[in-house]
Amino acid sequence: MSTTYKLQHDVDTVIDMLCDPDFLVERSIDLGELSADAEVEEEGSKIIISMRREVTRDLPKFLAKLFNPQQVLHLTETWQQVGDNFVGKSEFTVEGQPVKVNTDMTLKPSGDGCEYTISYKAKADIPLVGGKVEKFIVSNCEEGTQKEIDFLTKRLAG
Repeated sequence: MSTTYKLQHDVDTVIDMLCDPDFLVERSIDLGELSADAEVEEEGSKIIISMRREVTRDLPKFLAKLFNPQQVLHLTETWQQVGDNFVGKSEFTVEGQPVKVNTDMTLKPSGDGCEYTISYKAKADIPLVGGKVEKFIVSNCEEGTQKEIDFLTKRLAG
């Protein structure tokens, strides 16, 4: 599933914010995460973000039997400029759980601002309920991303 967000700021302003480790940690804490750490490195033309985030999630009954609601997420995100756009990929895993999420992202100019498109693919290697887990994870990612976009928009507005 893919979602596009329209932002009122240019691509360079948005990518600078999305690759600022202080912003990333502040956003995570503001959105209710228990803790967050972020490191940003440049490797040639790539920007690589590594995050560790400790979260508590409300889990549906079928997942509460399988997962602890308090989880540690490990995220690696890579951005690269391609023409006027920035193209990104990320992978996050849940510590100690057989699940991961891969994300494709694009920031491209649009009018006076830019469009930020994000698509998710979840994989849960859990017999019998893997498909349900994957649907829950993608839904949770989409909800979380909307909150992250709202935070980004507010921050960019000053």
